[in-house]
Amino acid sequence: MKLFSGLRKLGRGDRSPDRQFGTGLWRQHHDRFLRAVDRYYTTAVAIAEAPETTGGASASDLIAAGTHRLNDLVPVVDDIARRLHAHHPVDGQVVPAPVRRLVGDAPELLARASAKVAEAVLAASMARTELRAGRPAASSAQACARFIDDAAELLDRARAGLPDEDAS
Repeated sequence: MKLFSGLRKLGRGDRSPDRQFGTGLWRQHHDRFLRAVDRYYTTAVAIAEAPETTGGASASDLIAAGTHRLNDLVPVVDDIARRLHAHHPVDGQVVPAPVRRLVGDAPELLARASAKVAEAVLAASMARTELRAGRPAASSAQACARFIDDAAELLDRARAGLPDEDAS
């Protein structure tokens, strides 16, 4: 039995999340973002599967487009968390002062990006409720898009503030 579990670990190589993102703060930020994306996707699917109401198709389409946008942001979060862990591993939930000077606002920007996706989930949930009640959901759907745009901007700022990939 131990032989096979050892071989499985070897087969994963550097692809295991613990190796890529660590087990501390960078992994927490990574996983939090992915959980928010999963919740958004679940809500978008529920909206898409619901019977269409008047004006609901455009709101549903806008929310569905958000899933594609979020799919594009996941590799960005992967890259940021991977680079932070590779150059500045943090085991706990606190960034030591010397590391803090090197990573700048990246921890806060990652947390805020996840929060923006969570706000998009709330807006999508509101749209779902509005559609069920037969009310227009365009404003909630537009809020989803704005929150996702905000998350993308925060991730761009986090990535821009990181040291070059070649620097250690």
